[in-house]
Amino acid sequence: MRKQKRVHLNLATHPVKNRRFFFLLFGVLTTLVLLISFAGGLTFWKYSNKNKNFRNNKAQIEKMINDAKREELRLSTKIEDASQNYQRKVDLLNTLILKKSFSWVEFLSALEESLPASCYIESLAPTLKENNQMEVRLKIAAPNLDELLKLNINLYEKEFTGIRIISEAINEAGILTAEITIIYERTI
Repeated sequence: MRKQKRVHLNLATHPVKNRRFFFLLFGVLTTLVLLISFAGGLTFWKYSNKNKNFRNNKAQIEKMINDAKREELRLSTKIEDASQNYQRKVDLLNTLILKKSFSWVEFLSALEESLPASCYIESLAPTLKENNQMEVRLKIAAPNLDELLKLNINLYEKEFTGIRIISEAINEAGILTAEITIIYERTI
């Protein structure tokens, strides 16, 4: 007789599962999670080092800015002190240069050309001003008011500015004396 082969029928009390597929799926997922974690760790490490370098650079730059501000403050204080110390000397030298370079010949020639023949200067008091200007206080003697007005017109023609008649008086001899201020700007 022949032996019969026995067949085991599993009627789902203990089903057989294909475990290789699940192990393969678990291995692939585990490897994928490990690779992503490794890449994330590398990225985190890379950018944390860059962040650390940026913070160090920022601290160095802020220190340099603060040092530059302190240096600027120190130098501006030093400049201000030097400016105050030397301002008088500079003003004195500028006044001396202006006095030395002022053309008195041009000024007196222009004044003489504007003076009518019947008038004469009794006194002259010049004062040097800034911007190449001189203010002159004159005491003029004129025979009458018309000659004084003629002087005024001639001064305007010679480009004197700021012409003001301060006072007028007639002396015992009948001569009109007037005090005038004018501004003469020298040409360089």
